[in-house]
Amino acid sequence: MRRKTPAKRCIDMQVDKTDKRILALLEKNARMSATAIGKEVGLSRPAVQDRIAAMEQEGVIRGYHAATNDAAGLVRAVLFILIAERPCERALSWLASLEGVTSVISLTGEFDAIVSVTLPSVADLSTMNDRLATSPLIASSRSQIVLCRYESGKKGK
Repeated sequence: MRRKTPAKRCIDMQVDKTDKRILALLEKNARMSATAIGKEVGLSRPAVQDRIAAMEQEGVIRGYHAATNDAAGLVRAVLFILIAERPCERALSWLASLEGVTSVISLTGEFDAIVSVTLPSVADLSTMNDRLATSPLIASSRSQIVLCRYESGKKGK
């Protein structure tokens, strides 16, 4: 089950080099113990726990999730979005709130956003596409189903 805390608009915390190393380790393995992280970054377990707690409190770390492999049978897709209004914040927040959305990335260039989704079926992706097509916030969207994922030099299975 995915656990999320609300994203803060402004992060007051100064993230230093050690915090960034901790974040990189957690992004790779969110279940890594504070002891193992401490060995990697040269800190004690309590010091790592304090840093993680501070980053959670400040919204730097917004949640933890289960990373599933392709055998789980879920449909993953990437949606390329053109937003109909400026500023884009309202549309980006709405996109992030949709069931199945795992990330929303605001861009410059040809598209305004890339949305990653993980859904139970192709029918659910079709429903999402229909919802986007009828939203006044979205000018257009294109979805592409992910065939295979590669992470850290390893093919997703």
